[in-house]
Amino acid sequence: MLYRRLFMFVFAFLAISPFGSAEEVISVDAHTLNQHVDYRVSPVYPPIAKAARVQGTVVIQIQVGTTGKVESMQVVSGPAMLRQAAKDCLKQWTYHPFVNNGKPVVATGPVSLNFVLSDSTNTTIGQGPQTKVSGESTTGTSTGGNAASGPNAGPFEEADGACKKGILAKQVSDATVSLCQQAAMLVDKLPLVGNYVAKRSAFVYAATAYADVGDLQSALPWAAKAVQIVGLGHDDDSGSNAAFSAKGTIEGLLGDLPSADRDLAAAEEFSRKGIARVEKEAPNQREEYVRPYVRDLRFHAKVLDALNRPDDAQKKLDEAAKYE
Repeated sequence: MLYRRLFMFVFAFLAISPFGSAEEVISVDAHTLNQHVDYRVSPVYPPIAKAARVQGTVVIQIQVGTTGKVESMQVVSGPAMLRQAAKDCLKQWTYHPFVNNGKPVVATGPVSLNFVLSDSTNTTIGQGPQTKVSGESTTGTSTGGNAASGPNAGPFEEADGACKKGILAKQVSDATVSLCQQAAMLVDKLPLVGNYVAKRSAFVYAATAYADVGDLQSALPWAAKAVQIVGLGHDDDSGSNAAFSAKGTIEGLLGDLPSADRDLAAAEEFSRKGIARVEKEAPNQREEYVRPYVRDLRFHAKVLDALNRPDDAQKKLDEAAKYE
């Protein structure tokens, strides 16, 4: 009887003691987790991985404490050479604390960090040749080609210009994501006729902005919308390449290799047509068309290697070498 009373006393003490009550833990998705970020830094590309041309996405399951700090993390997937860099990066991130029923709670969820090599070592994806439009550096298809028309075109162009300025300046931040998302949502409401290029361009930039901060799940729908616009047949080769390149690259980083193979092949076909055209009409622009083509070929080779198609992968690398 004495032992029973002692056991019940200890149990009751633990029930009311803070040491006996575990903190509530909630699971959140990647998008919700991303919205709570207060401070982030970009990962540092490991020199050895850069030299080996290792690219990919590292997915890490993190636990955010009630103070907003990352308390623990576990790598879910990603290239071995990139994992430690991803972990070192996330150790510096802080979050706005999660709340449930008015009380701070611990949250756990996945974070994807995107490592992509390009000629300029920029993580931006899916961008075609750059042209000057009204004095601003932007990704376009022809001078003035992505001007919008219709009601509320003014607010769109303001957000669109700020979005592109942030992307091209490599300002990887939630602010850039917000501007690009705003521009994409505004142009999505404009009439289709007369706004084909504006829509495709804004959708590609929204996909790029999300991909730059590692939110590939949010990036993919915008890239898919850009490809849908291209399918209507009102864009040129460089714009079409940008849409398919963005979608294929994001699919590859997400592990959807068959879709990435298909869309990257489409992007490359548009690039080949564009290169052939500028070689005849504007040879001085050739390099601007070659650069995204080589980038797509090299990333496509990695996708084909992952699909266990080494011969096809080597053909892509051989083709890229011809232009380098």
